Amino acid sequence: MINFHAVLKVLYFFVPAYLANMSPVLVRHSLSALAMPIDGGRFLWGKRILGDHKTWRGLLAGIVAGTLAFELQRRADAAGVGQALRLIDHAAHPFLPGLLMGLGAGVGDAVKSFFKRRLNIPPGATWLFFDQVDFFLGAYLFVSIVYSPPLLPTLASLPIIFLATLAMTTVAYWAGQKESWI
Repeated sequence: MINFHAVLKVLYFFVPAYLANMSPVLVRHSLSALAMPIDGGRFLWGKRILGDHKTWRGLLAGIVAGTLAFELQRRADAAGVGQALRLIDHAAHPFLPGLLMGLGAGVGDAVKSFFKRRLNIPPGATWLFFDQVDFFLGAYLFVSIVYSPPLLPTLASLPIIFLATLAMTTVAYWAGQKESWI
């Protein structure tokens, strides 16, 4: 049986990844010099590699957001706040886990977009389940370079992440920030 407290610890640990995943939408009207597609407009097998929606601006925003969120967790931990949810010794791991989660969230999203293009799913169109967990899987793989979160609680957190991401996307859609409600 999965310990619910262990799942909460995993969810708290991955807060930098969630914020990294949301950050491209928040900066889409700024940093125009970085609004270039990561794939440079190139094609593979007659289809865009990633598409115009995957930009250097969004990737950089995710890295910065993940790093800053982890730093806030580290400072909260040092102040004695949130220690019951601590999964990692923040003092021993300054900023690298946050940077890796931010980068991993962006890369996970880009890899998913690569496969969406191969399946003729247009940018912004929904690919249920994969659109909701891509960032988390990428963040998990990248952060595992320095720390491997426990596998069973991580897997048990996937339904929560799926539903929470659906909810956040719906709110962003209603606020005019997303093209699709899921």
